[in-house]
Amino acid sequence: MSILNITYNDFGKGKYELHHGMYEQTKIQAYIDKYEKQYLVKLLGVELYNLFVADLTAGVPQSAIFTKIYNAFEYDNINCNIYISEGMLDMIKGFVYFQYLKDMTNSVAVSGNVRPLGENSENVSTLNSMIYTRYNESMVTYRAIQRYICDFSTDYLTYNGVGLGNAFWI
Repeated sequence: MSILNITYNDFGKGKYELHHGMYEQTKIQAYIDKYEKQYLVKLLGVELYNLFVADLTAGVPQSAIFTKIYNAFEYDNINCNIYISEGMLDMIKGFVYFQYLKDMTNSVAVSGNVRPLGENSENVSTLNSMIYTRYNESMVTYRAIQRYICDFSTDYLTYNGVGLGNAFWI
C-alpha cells in the first residue's frame, strides 16, 4: 500500500507516462510499494520518516513542518544558493519511473536475460531515453528537501537522512 497514495494511474500521462497494459498494473504498483518507502527513509532518516508517516492523513501530512517539505517550494539559503523542490509526490514518481524503466529494458526468459524486441518499433538506447533525466530531476528535489531540513534543523531534530548521487551514463 502506498504511503503517499501514489497509484498506477499516476503514471498514465505526463512526464512519468508508462505503458498501461493488462499486466503492467501489478508490476508498477509493486515498484511503487518497494521504492516509495525506500527513498523516503533515505530522504528523512528512520526516526523522522516514522514521525512523517504518523502525521499523514490520507497520504497528506497535517503539521506545518511536514507540509513544508511535502509540497513544492523554492528557497534561498544563507550561502546564496537557490533550492527548488517539485514536492515529494513528484520526486517519488520520478524515482519509481527510473527504477521501473531501468529494470524493464531486459527480461528474463528460459534462455536467460534477453532484450524485448517489438515488430513495429525499435528500442532506443538508455542514453537517449529520459530515465536518467527523470531520476536527476528527482534528485534536485531530494537535495532541496534535505538542504531545507538541515538549514532549519531546530524544526527537524530527529533528522538523519542519506545523501544520494545523480545517475550518469558512461
